[in-house]
Amino acid sequence: MNGEDSFEAVQYVPVLKTDFIMKTTLDKELCNTLIELAGQKLETGIVDNLEGVRRTGWHLQLDKDIAPYLQRVSAKVEHCISTRLNYPHFNKRKPASMKRNGMQFVVAMYNAWISFYDNNSFVHPHCHEEAPNFYSIAAYLSTGDSDTSLSFMTDESPSHGINRPRVVCKQGDLVIFPSNLYHYTNDTSDGRIVLSGNYYAGYMPNINMGEG
Repeated sequence: MNGEDSFEAVQYVPVLKTDFIMKTTLDKELCNTLIELAGQKLETGIVDNLEGVRRTGWHLQLDKDIAPYLQRVSAKVEHCISTRLNYPHFNKRKPASMKRNGMQFVVAMYNAWISFYDNNSFVHPHCHEEAPNFYSIAAYLSTGDSDTSLSFMTDESPSHGINRPRVVCKQGDLVIFPSNLYHYTNDTSDGRIVLSGNYYAGYMPNINMGEG
């Protein structure tokens, strides 16, 4: 025997899903500020799943003008996700047991972009990440003259359109969802402006534990 372990095929057993789509709100003044700044940073030639959309580059979180405002968005995202991790015990946010065992809660935005839509725009069905512990956002900085929506398809059967929840959104609404959820939009209109982004969120070892 050479002492090396063999790795067999992994068996996956489906279990009840407990993922959620979360919704909160942003201050309208913050929305308007992000719109003004993003209008000065539009780029062309970007390949994505959007049709008929003007947009910024992928990494607004690195932009010195916009990054401070995105930190306010991230604070909302952290609150929602950390609360979700304690469902259904919403009054026990960030359980002390995790900290006692050397773990810390981390939320990190790794990309962000803002898109400007019109009546002819379309968002094809897609998901952002397949890995666990990733969340995506859609922040509706403006919806034009009427409300808009974001539709989701379950990851169990996205191609068959089973169970498609539709979230109605108005200006200021911030939708947070697991990145592996397929989603799309087909009710765009003039004035629809959306901040999108992706986050890693989860517990990790606290490398500073024990320092004093």
